[in-house]
Amino acid sequence: MNKLYNSTFENSIRVLLLLNKYEMPQTLDMVYVIDFMTLYGASLGITDHNLNGDNDYKFSVFASHRECVKEALKELVLNGTAQAVSYKGGLSYVITPEGEDFCKSLKSDYAQEYQTNAQTVIEITAGKSERTLIAALYKMSSKSIQEEASQ
Repeated sequence: MNKLYNSTFENSIRVLLLLNKYEMPQTLDMVYVIDFMTLYGASLGITDHNLNGDNDYKFSVFASHRECVKEALKELVLNGTAQAVSYKGGLSYVITPEGEDFCKSLKSDYAQEYQTNAQTVIEITAGKSERTLIAALYKMSSKSIQEEASQ
């Protein structure tokens, strides 16, 4: 492993913490959009600050974020901390008891803050489809790019 930041390992830890907040299985798309919103909650007006710091390129990150989360979910399924299930006619993911135990062992400030912010994002987005959320983020991304171009 050449890098820790934004590695499959780092993404896997966050995704597992996120899955631990849900009662029901979640799709790849829902996981990736909620994880992004959790990381950049302040920029979206949801949390007090961005967990991964302020980043002018956050919406550029969003475009590639899905693939990173997909790899993280694959790793979690392979190591037995998450399970892929057929749910509502598609593939979704749920945390396993081993994954729950691992989450309980994480005591860092970052892990605690991530879980708190994730819960806030989950509550705010309840009832909205992943397509609706993704479309809203792409709209914000377009607006951000236009604002930067006009400066």
